[in-house]
Amino acid sequence: MKAAELFVKCLEKQNVEYIFGVPGEENIDLVDALNQSSIKFIVCRHETGAALIAGMMGKLTGKPGVCLSTLGPGATNMVTGVACATLDRMPLVAITAQTDLTMQHKSSHQYLNLIELYRPISKWNTSIHDGSVIPEVVAKAFTLATSNLPGAIHIELPNNIASTLVQGQPLQNELDSQKVIASNQSLSDVAMAINEAKFPLVLIGNNAIGEDVPTEIITFIEKLQSPFTETFMAKGVVPENHPLHLQTIGLPEGDFVNQAFSRADLVITIGYDPIEYGPQKWNKLLAPIIHIDVNGAETDSFYPVKASLVGDLSANLQSLTVQIHQRNEMDPFYRNIKETITNDKLINTTSDACPLSPQRIIQEIQAVLSSDDIVLSDVGAHKLWIGRQYEALKPNTCIISNGLASMGIALPGAIGAKLACPDKKVIAVCGDGAFVMSAAEFATAVQLKLPIVIMIWRDGRYGMIEWEQENKLSHSSNIEFDNPDFVALAKSYGAKGYKVTQATELSGILQQALLEKGPVLIECPVDYEENFRLSERLKNSH
Repeated sequence: MKAAELFVKCLEKQNVEYIFGVPGEENIDLVDALNQSSIKFIVCRHETGAALIAGMMGKLTGKPGVCLSTLGPGATNMVTGVACATLDRMPLVAITAQTDLTMQHKSSHQYLNLIELYRPISKWNTSIHDGSVIPEVVAKAFTLATSNLPGAIHIELPNNIASTLVQGQPLQNELDSQKVIASNQSLSDVAMAINEAKFPLVLIGNNAIGEDVPTEIITFIEKLQSPFTETFMAKGVVPENHPLHLQTIGLPEGDFVNQAFSRADLVITIGYDPIEYGPQKWNKLLAPIIHIDVNGAETDSFYPVKASLVGDLSANLQSLTVQIHQRNEMDPFYRNIKETITNDKLINTTSDACPLSPQRIIQEIQAVLSSDDIVLSDVGAHKLWIGRQYEALKPNTCIISNGLASMGIALPGAIGAKLACPDKKVIAVCGDGAFVMSAAEFATAVQLKLPIVIMIWRDGRYGMIEWEQENKLSHSSNIEFDNPDFVALAKSYGAKGYKVTQATELSGILQQALLEKGPVLIECPVDYEENFRLSERLKNSH
């Protein structure tokens, strides 16, 4: 068979259902082989979108998503989506075509050294120079994409190798299911430090999303009676309506929850990944750290580790909980912070003003979704509001890109989410600036007839940048832009579009949009003056 056909058989062995990408001259053999397979090739409008869709499928299914590009510009287009998978910890296998091996020693049309280009944005990458190694390469790729910290793997398949005749059979990758348990001494050291602390505080990170981990965290914090916060990507690991929950952490200049760290004499991090929100943002007083994670701690002067448990989170937490002392109630200082947070989150949630407050919009979204449904946030000021206001009760129900934090992720992410979880309602929240960055993939959603809702918060500016500029410079510049008629744009694609003209319309429009059989665009004006009102409240609270 052709090497490309063997490659596809190896992908079938990995139970790949979809490949997202754009066909090109140098991946002809691979695309043709897919036509004879059980795998469905989804033609996207841009390679970045293809990688973002595949990465989101990987995140929600636990199996690596797969994307495909041709060489040269197709491969460079795909870079942002691949980098996003690596920094957002989403399992992905990215396949790029390449020119013939016989053309790579000289200047050749569309030839770039893709191995070097993809090396810093992938966990591992390789070029196939002999078709007989394809079974080993594919099995290794799928193993590495999901092991330890999930991320992106890159495989380059040169054009002349794809068409060569080879023999071979797919290999089954063997996942390491062995649980790494911390030593008794480490458990004893950590338990002693926790038992000696008067005001412990728990910070939960993205690496804590796992099958058994949330249950063990709840048992742990309830015995400790310690308040907890979590990063944006860890929303819902522990239900945010839990009485010990303070608030998600992640505003650039800090939120009310950051004040809790001024009280803490010990911060217990569980699955914390500094790629989201560095410790210099929340540990300015250098509280000692108990580090509990699948990986050892990153060296950081603001992250002074007193003791750590490295390995299987669920098993280590279970063993640790047995050794910590039972406490009876949350510290009053923390309780006061929680009351401040609770009251502040209610501000403007029922306001009928138009443009609408971020709080009112999020309240309406929350009302139409169940605890199992999925809301995805793009990157912009709306991300910060969703991070602090939306109440997630389960993992992976409020998805915020906060590793690479690339604008344009929510629309393709919603496509991946709906394909991965067809029985769940899916709403993507985009700023008008972010939506336009991946608007072409709306055509992909229409083509697939996916019932997803794309909600655009319209204000004609890069709201988060304006917020940052005003906070740091006391003025703003170069943040305004014009927009198309989004409702007309939706109709031009053959889809439904709605425009919110008053606050009282939003609930009905959302409910109607979720009943449609295909993708829907909702344009909603947003009042980002609320950003500055929040900044003022935070300044006055210190």
